[in-house]
Amino acid sequence: MKIPVPTLFRRFLAALIPLLLTYHALLFYGFLANAVLYALLFVAFMAYLFIDWRNSLILSCALLGATLLLNFLVGLVGIDDRIYYREHERFGVYNSDLQADTYRKNVDVTLKEPFGDVYAVGGAKGLEAEPRTVRFRTDSLGFRNEAAYKGQKYVLVGDSFVVANGCSQEDMLASQLKDGYGIDAYTLAYPGGIPEYVRFIRYLERKSRDDFRVLLFLFEGNDFPESYSRKHFVVKKNFIKALFATYRSFFKETTLYRYTFSLAASRKKKPFTSTVLTVKGHKIGDFNEYVHATERQSYNFPERGVQALAGVSGRIDHIFFIPTKFRVYYDFLDSGKGNPLPDAQWEAVKALGARLKIPCTDLTAPLVADSAELLKKDRFTFWKDDSHWNRQGIAVAAGIVASRVGAGK
Repeated sequence: MKIPVPTLFRRFLAALIPLLLTYHALLFYGFLANAVLYALLFVAFMAYLFIDWRNSLILSCALLGATLLLNFLVGLVGIDDRIYYREHERFGVYNSDLQADTYRKNVDVTLKEPFGDVYAVGGAKGLEAEPRTVRFRTDSLGFRNEAAYKGQKYVLVGDSFVVANGCSQEDMLASQLKDGYGIDAYTLAYPGGIPEYVRFIRYLERKSRDDFRVLLFLFEGNDFPESYSRKHFVVKKNFIKALFATYRSFFKETTLYRYTFSLAASRKKKPFTSTVLTVKGHKIGDFNEYVHATERQSYNFPERGVQALAGVSGRIDHIFFIPTKFRVYYDFLDSGKGNPLPDAQWEAVKALGARLKIPCTDLTAPLVADSAELLKKDRFTFWKDDSHWNRQGIAVAAGIVASRVGAGK
């Protein structure tokens, strides 16, 4: 029998409220990809069209109520505290003002971290884990600093190496520059790449009228992609997309979302694989992806990246090249020296600097030299179980940075 149009229209309207409640309940589940989420909503909507509206409302309310209760219970028993092995994932959130991810604002905690990123996600066996205690503090903008930006001349822009993932607050590059060389610098960093670095610089320009100078740090492992898409360089989303992203971010910060997202991620194929490197009998590791980047024979920056940096080049005083752990310890491997490594990424940085008229410094040689000295005492400039440098490695970088910009600034 054909359903009259007015009746069908009323059913359509009656199904919207249960559908909206169902949508909000599903947003709490981090394992649902967008395609699955919308497929479930379509199925629910078709069901609500032909179920009595009272039953539809009861069913959707029950789903939302059960979800809220589950979110409360997951937080109550502290499951979320056991999801994360380090501060980065624990405090990473969407910043609606920046329209990108940063850290949660005004955090000040001390955490026990049982191991580093290569140990956690790389899948390599036999690595020497290095448990550590990490103090982690962020400012009112969501960047890792002791306090908000207060007109410092130098701003450190880069990824997790500048953030000092896995290291305590006092070990950060900004901290060591201040304590050891009297250089008061501000950290404007978060894991990402050139698109994010340009976004951060523009963001601070909007927040401050000070004529800050940028010290840009490019990491060999992941700051040298083959290409960028146009969307990588969209600094400001349109109003509707920005509003939707901000709204969704509320659910992504809930305990249930973070727990289910992490649980699903742990069941998927690892995004990174790792390799074990033996140095003086010590089992240290690095990501295979970083090893492959180091062994690349040639590289040119994508033109989109060059043009984006050109737009902020007037702010950039210096570019520093951070080598991979694999490059730093290549000559010290117990397996013996292989063929000399190519310098594709550093050559690309030099070419970039020449084009933009920005001086550049390669941190490889100082890190290798200091690593050689530390190995005499069985100490390292990188964490054994992590792809990042430790306090000793950062100290090497701080000394080089200070010599380039001048102490006491």
